[in-house]
Amino acid sequence: MRWGLGALLAALVLSSCQEKLTSPADCPALCPGGQPQVFDEVFTAIEGADTSFVGYVQPHQASGLLVSNGLQGFQERALVRFLRRADSVSVRDTLRAYTIDSVALSFTVVARDTMLAGLQVLVYRIPRSIDSTATFVGTDPGFVPEALIATIAVPDSLISGNVRAVFGAAELSRLQIPAADSGQLAVGVLIAAPVTTGARLGALAAGAGPIFSSYVTLDVPDTGTAKLRTISLGPAFNTYVSEVPQLNDSTLLAVGGAPSARSLLRFNLPPRIRDSATIVRATLELTPVAPVTGLPTDPARLQARALLSDVGAKSPVSATVGIRAQAPPPVDTLEIGTTAVSLEAVRLVELWLGATSRPTALILSLTPEAASFSRPVFYSSRATDPALRPRLRLSYLLSFPFETP
Repeated sequence: MRWGLGALLAALVLSSCQEKLTSPADCPALCPGGQPQVFDEVFTAIEGADTSFVGYVQPHQASGLLVSNGLQGFQERALVRFLRRADSVSVRDTLRAYTIDSVALSFTVVARDTMLAGLQVLVYRIPRSIDSTATFVGTDPGFVPEALIATIAVPDSLISGNVRAVFGAAELSRLQIPAADSGQLAVGVLIAAPVTTGARLGALAAGAGPIFSSYVTLDVPDTGTAKLRTISLGPAFNTYVSEVPQLNDSTLLAVGGAPSARSLLRFNLPPRIRDSATIVRATLELTPVAPVTGLPTDPARLQARALLSDVGAKSPVSATVGIRAQAPPPVDTLEIGTTAVSLEAVRLVELWLGATSRPTALILSLTPEAASFSRPVFYSSRATDPALRPRLRLSYLLSFPFETP
């Protein structure tokens, strides 16, 4: 009896586990219920919620010093105050006086219009009292013909690199430092060229500031020999000043300039995208109020970063971009004459997706900050024509639909 019941149960189990080897697959609970579909949608920045903030990087904090002879319709000058030159040098724990044989001034040309020939760097002797409050008009007395101490020709073949002026024994009076100046030399820099242009010079903040070198001879009696030394001094302070003050319109979005401006844009993405979408493509579209200007062969770059939290001008930005932590932030090169900007932003938008409290907002800035001749201004969400407003164009996939049993 027990044997017969066991056999019956075994037969039932085997019959229920038989595979339908000759029948089509049947998995209604697992198979997709449709075809994948890419959706395209345009989101305009939240009206009235985008704005510009000014004052992030000051001219004296910039990585470059701007000099121009009318590139943007006005002149810009660089100002440099060097570190103090001591009147003695320590040799074998003893301070020794020295005799100056010659001196040199050198500057690093970071960027220039490489298609232009005949560029010159003009160096003037100015008062050492310059500081971050210096203005263009206030420095006028230092830029007079009798204060010119050097004209340095920039080789036409030079793309970037050092240029220098050397002053021999007969010319030392030009760079003599009065006792009242406490060993500090200050110079102002202009450029000259056949046409209007500009140049970006190395600055203290980038470790590439101008160098004031003194070549001296030390008389060391206890050794019976003369010692040659080079005393090289970098900037204690540097900045640049512009002939025309920077103006900012609160109804527009400005980036760059000096002090530098950044723009905050906010968007409103619906839950269907933030919660479950896969971003295929994301493009931030901006319309300049006027074609982008700047220095030929030295375009600026527009950069976008996602916010970690939205607290206005001091909002912290993300150190990572998208799901690839080492990926660089979205950047677009702003060529001269650009009338429309499209910034790839897939990795940025990825930071807004999923279970996150991060705001759907971003900060726009220009690099190099406060050291570029490009100063683009874009239409904001307040533009009368909707087509001019900042837009985020998304292509995305929603979660794939599955059938139920």
